[in-house]
Amino acid sequence: MTSIDGATGARTELSATSLENAAAKIANALRDEFDLEAGARVGLLLPLHWQRAAWCAGVWTAGCIVDLDADATSVDLFVTTIDDAAGATGPARRDVAVVSLHPFGLPLSEPLPDGSIDVTLAVRQQPDAYLFEPPSGDLSALTCAGRTMSQQEVLDLARTRAADWGLGTGGRLLASDDIDLIDGWLAAVAVPLVADASVVLARNIADADQLVGQERITARATSSG
Repeated sequence: MTSIDGATGARTELSATSLENAAAKIANALRDEFDLEAGARVGLLLPLHWQRAAWCAGVWTAGCIVDLDADATSVDLFVTTIDDAAGATGPARRDVAVVSLHPFGLPLSEPLPDGSIDVTLAVRQQPDAYLFEPPSGDLSALTCAGRTMSQQEVLDLARTRAADWGLGTGGRLLASDDIDLIDGWLAAVAVPLVADASVVLARNIADADQLVGQERITARATSSG
């Protein structure tokens, strides 16, 4: 996986093993640090970035639900960036977990809004292997636009998207931040997973076409409709 931010020039490369370890750490933190059980709802408001892939995979590893419709008042945990945390916190809201977008996931250096926490250390101190029971395919996994899908349904939809986009085994998918919400989340981790392929997550890119040759892209994620 490659994560590119055209606004800052930041670039991060994650191997499949590194992403798997990051997902396990997040899943362990959800269960151990935040006391979430399988079926808990986790609101994620994260840009097209490697942290989106890691948190999506981590939430699913823990058997929890990625809720893209939620705000901080309607989920068991709300996870976002520092730029969006101020609008998500307040006296009547739950604590908000703030994720660092540093290329190497370092802790935040900026002051945090009241009611928010830097989740970096809670995740980093967790083991690289998931310590709890593995999830089953019939668990709810993703809520978007009022529809909730199971883990198996997410994988099935990801296979459909991989076919739609022409992504095959060993291919390299380009996903930029101009595609539909649900497709942007599927492209981050589920589509490359089912296709046994890699992905380039590119945000704030003025001309994504230039990346096709530079990154040896074989398929592009496009809006489904």
